[in-house]
Amino acid sequence: MKQSNSGTTIRLSLLASAMALALATTPARAQDNTTGLLKGSVSNEAGQQLSGVTIQLRHLGRNFTRSIQTSDQGEYVLRALPVGDYQVQVLKDGKVLMDDYVISISLGQAQIFAPVVQGNKEIERIQVTGAMLRRVDTADSTAGITLDDDILDLMPVNTGFENVALLTPGVARNSEFSASSFGGASSAENGYFLNGMNISALRTGIGSIDLPWEAIAQTQVKTGGISAEYGRFIGGVVNAVSKSGSNDFQFGAEVRHDPGSLFSAHDTQWLPSGGMAINNMDYESSFSEANLWLSGPILEDKLFFYALLNPRQYNSDYANSAGTQFTEHEKRDDRWFVTLDWNISDDHVLTLTALDNSADKTYDTFAWSQDAGKGQSTGQILSNEGGKMYSVRYQGFITDNFSLSATLGRVEDSSRNIPTNQFPGVWDYVNLNGERIGSWTTSNLIDERYQRDQFRLDMTYLLDDHSIQFGVDGENLTVNYLEYQNGVGDARGWWEYRNYVAIPRIGLPAGTYVRQRQRDAGGETEVNALAFYIQDSWQVNDNLVLNTGLRYSNFENTATTGESYAELDGQIAPRVQLIWDPQGDGSSKLFATLGRYFQPISANMNIKQASGQRDVHYYYEPGQLNADGTPVLGADGSPSRGALVATNQVQSGEVDVQRIAAQDLGPMYSDEVTLGYERELGDSMKGGVRFVYRDLKQSIEDSDLGPVVAQWLEENGVANNAGEYYFYTLLNPGKDVTFLYDFDLDGNKERVELSAADLMLPEPKRRYLAWEFNLEGRATEDLQLYASYVWSHSWGMTEGLVRTDNGQADPGWTTSYDYADLMDHGYGNLPNDHRHAFKLSGIYDLTENWKLGFVARATSGSPVNKFSIHPQDVDTCAQPSLWANWCASQWYDEASFYDWDGTPAPRGSAGNLDWLYELDLSLTYVTQVYGGDLSFKATVYNPFNFDTPINVNEVAQVTLSDGSFAANPDWNSPTGLQKNRFVSLVARYEF
Repeated sequence: MKQSNSGTTIRLSLLASAMALALATTPARAQDNTTGLLKGSVSNEAGQQLSGVTIQLRHLGRNFTRSIQTSDQGEYVLRALPVGDYQVQVLKDGKVLMDDYVISISLGQAQIFAPVVQGNKEIERIQVTGAMLRRVDTADSTAGITLDDDILDLMPVNTGFENVALLTPGVARNSEFSASSFGGASSAENGYFLNGMNISALRTGIGSIDLPWEAIAQTQVKTGGISAEYGRFIGGVVNAVSKSGSNDFQFGAEVRHDPGSLFSAHDTQWLPSGGMAINNMDYESSFSEANLWLSGPILEDKLFFYALLNPRQYNSDYANSAGTQFTEHEKRDDRWFVTLDWNISDDHVLTLTALDNSADKTYDTFAWSQDAGKGQSTGQILSNEGGKMYSVRYQGFITDNFSLSATLGRVEDSSRNIPTNQFPGVWDYVNLNGERIGSWTTSNLIDERYQRDQFRLDMTYLLDDHSIQFGVDGENLTVNYLEYQNGVGDARGWWEYRNYVAIPRIGLPAGTYVRQRQRDAGGETEVNALAFYIQDSWQVNDNLVLNTGLRYSNFENTATTGESYAELDGQIAPRVQLIWDPQGDGSSKLFATLGRYFQPISANMNIKQASGQRDVHYYYEPGQLNADGTPVLGADGSPSRGALVATNQVQSGEVDVQRIAAQDLGPMYSDEVTLGYERELGDSMKGGVRFVYRDLKQSIEDSDLGPVVAQWLEENGVANNAGEYYFYTLLNPGKDVTFLYDFDLDGNKERVELSAADLMLPEPKRRYLAWEFNLEGRATEDLQLYASYVWSHSWGMTEGLVRTDNGQADPGWTTSYDYADLMDHGYGNLPNDHRHAFKLSGIYDLTENWKLGFVARATSGSPVNKFSIHPQDVDTCAQPSLWANWCASQWYDEASFYDWDGTPAPRGSAGNLDWLYELDLSLTYVTQVYGGDLSFKATVYNPFNFDTPINVNEVAQVTLSDGSFAANPDWNSPTGLQKNRFVSLVARYEF
């Protein structure tokens, strides 16, 4: 804690009085998402509040000042303060009462400063620095944490938002995807922001774009009770601000190296059937990066810059689980980051931000065997990815009571793979359990480019006991996507040699075939969003604050035709916080929140649903075989094949916006209720408990209406001259569906109306219940601590936009709800259900120079499933109540909730994974050399090299050569382990 040097005696008897005054009747909730605020009151020794006292802040880096006078009640609020350190002056009638106090402003936090004066002398103050300790804020009940880079630099926290988010109660590591689960929501349902810009992953929303991490000054994680200024998510929010320049020239350099020699691969995991589940032989990884930065004034007190160069290189060597291929992977990027801050005046600031995160990847592949190791080269795969971000932000105080901020910017992202040969992908499921054959390197070619243009305007007005914030934000995301299979001429496609069940509709008997699949998609589409919001913080009385907000939003998705296929208008999201200070002294609060959150349709669905996707399967008789039973490959890389047996056109490539989405489609949204209590524990700690309940009220899923449409056509005497049998349509499960399509090709579209009873799709329930207990602060002078325990339960019919249990990272395009029979017995514990989670992290000052950082987590394991092929004549596929003309999921690969023998296996009922124990440790030495700060940091991630499985094989069934089923001996065998032990070494110098 920073201390005043005035030497004035602090009178502890005034502590409660000062806190009460600091948190009394000041409306302070409203603020934007890039700044913090200072609030409080000024009183005398007798507890009388003093009006007309000036509170003046001077930014220590940029030298601008902000000031305000206390009201008739002795209260004040200084809003929209850029993060950083400020010198505080307190003046009365032109006389300086205090001028040597330093206070730190943190992102999204209300810092409390309440001097108590006697005559012209300061005799008491209450102040909190940075994120080391946050007093109980009785004007806000948003849950989460805020951490600055100084704290994170001393902790064993790897770079990236997700590693920061995992320190927060209620955030769970997802075992399959890079992003985390907030409050039971899927990994694709969070929002990520930097300097007011939405930097969520443009295609999927899973995580954020990559950032040069050294440029991040503070990171705020919001997990609940989130105000109306935020939207387009139903999970949580990660919000950050970047570093900036000051009047002092500063230069720094940092070198990090994670040596491969200190990388400890886990043991190879073997399958009960005899093969390798995870091949960790010859597995090695290393990482190196440098950070070089320079900042300072261009014009003193007026114009400042911060510039960062961040070259990086990542290498990994590994063999596949089939024991046939070895890969040497290299990723190189030369990232940079720049900010310019122009203090037009003390009340008007303009900030420009730009970054580049482009990267090149190379995959060199070689033959490999367990005995001989790496063999001859089999090819090379090249790709590049990344893009740029630009933004300009204005912030101004128009009057003492009115301020506004405006942000305009663009985020670009792209990805392209470059083939090294033109051979198509070929897999053998008959002899090699789905392993690849041939010398092909790149089976699928993708060129994708995204551009998100954003505008945001936020305004704040103070009116008596109200702080009113209102604004508008809009986004236009342009998607340019092209996907097709590698191969020349007739060889183009994905080729599979495998056993297939019968598909009577296309005349395919059960048997062994060579299947060629050609799936092409492409075109330009858009995702548009526009929202208006208003929120009010009302100090009802000295002990009660009511924060109310309303967000109105519209979402639109367009197809490659330029037409809208989904327009979700008039979405009204109320947000309410009620906060009560029971003691009246600001030392504790009771609160309740209620909120509704809407989730837009992701850009991924524009690609999958509205980009003219053509998907055709050709089934051939087997051709010539090698001695080991695998197909002989021709000169063009495709397998030998006989006569064409059947053709299955899954999708025609036609885009009809009146067919691909239900005419009465409603939005995806979730409601949240929280109750909580928080209080100060001594002078430097706080703790609390929070109850959370979240309920997914409606979702949007893609579902194949083909089987039900076939019945409708027959019942209504409509000829299917269009020849399509698959009708993947966006709909709200559990609701009626209406769409238009010209089946008989007479020029007039038939209006197809299907009831929820016709479709038999269950309601998409997803519920999350949790009790969160947290403790944070400075436990002793030497120990900074963050601790929490969360009991939670996540259950229902759907995980959300993605599926962890089968690894589908396609938001909105998973197998869930494809057919009614796929959802039989689908109600139960969801993949993000971790019933218990303990977290402990912090920093211990061993000496003035040595700092020990630690992060420890213990999390109960995810539920386990048993997936098999849906049995005939049971449940939704039972006669005579068969929901469609055929049991559609029969041709899905083990995707239904049944054991191998046809016994129902409800979702999550096959046990749980083991508890996951995580421990990371760091040791940092800090000193001064030639007037600069020098530090050396060593971090050991997973020092005991725990290798708990975080993913397992959940397929319970294997198909025997005679077409019968048997139990899969490899069910529940690991497919993914927790991270390996590795060591990171960092040297840093700045002056």
